[in-house]
Amino acid sequence: MVEREVAYRMFAREFNDSRFHLYSSSSPSGDDIYSPNFLISPTGLKVNRVFIVGVVTEVDLLSEQKGSEKELWRARISDPTGAFTVYAGSYQPEASVFLSTVQVPSYVMVLGKVRSYEPGDGSVFVSLRPEEINYVDESIRDRWVVDTAAMTLNRLSEFDKFFSQDSGEGKLMDRILSSGVSESIAGEMCLSLDYYHKDVEYYNSVKDDIRKAICSIKKPEKGNTEIDYEAEVQLIAEELDEGDGFEYIAFIDKAVSRNIPEKLADSTLKVLLSKGHLYEPRAGTFKVIH
Repeated sequence: MVEREVAYRMFAREFNDSRFHLYSSSSPSGDDIYSPNFLISPTGLKVNRVFIVGVVTEVDLLSEQKGSEKELWRARISDPTGAFTVYAGSYQPEASVFLSTVQVPSYVMVLGKVRSYEPGDGSVFVSLRPEEINYVDESIRDRWVVDTAAMTLNRLSEFDKFFSQDSGEGKLMDRILSSGVSESIAGEMCLSLDYYHKDVEYYNSVKDDIRKAICSIKKPEKGNTEIDYEAEVQLIAEELDEGDGFEYIAFIDKAVSRNIPEKLADSTLKVLLSKGHLYEPRAGTFKVIH
């Protein structure tokens, strides 16, 4: 019996930055759904299956048929760093049923296989095909963010070793190993560095995104007035959202009427967006995530 590949946690930003794909079959197109498809990420993660948790913000039934699939659902699932694209068709019947009835927005988890598509112009589009998809709550999403941040930072620490010790001379693999990088990640790191040619600035930007992701769930200390403002803004949003969302101008008017300065109301609204309590289905319109 063939064992399934391990499902790794990774943020949407890293997933969408991944372009280097490997196929075990002879067909590089990836059209064979049974062909293992691996992505090598910029942080040296080699993935075939991914476990994600986020907010489903969009679901569409595509009109164009793909192959033998009579219907194809596409969803966007957001985490604090970006959004994953998920497709479910006739080969994922349970996921298709779920997406056809899912309440938007909602917290969900997805265990899925990576897919990549090259239209021929040099670009690469990555997505997930779900094996499992279910509702979760905010606490599970927060736990996933913390765990994913820790795992990503552990990989980045190996890159820090390389950049701080690398002499730039000799074969790349020899340079990686001589810099003290763990052998368990050296192979994937070599593939990543050779393909992406990312510099220190890129990896620092990834760290910045991770810090923002952590801050999005960090609980403010007692006595911090932000607690009261967040609670008040959340209450205003819930009062305004009667099912169809609410407009930004109406929100500002109501906040000002309750003695919340406009700039503070705006910044607090952005905080709630980053934490996943609200989302913006279209410019200037917001909905509460229950």
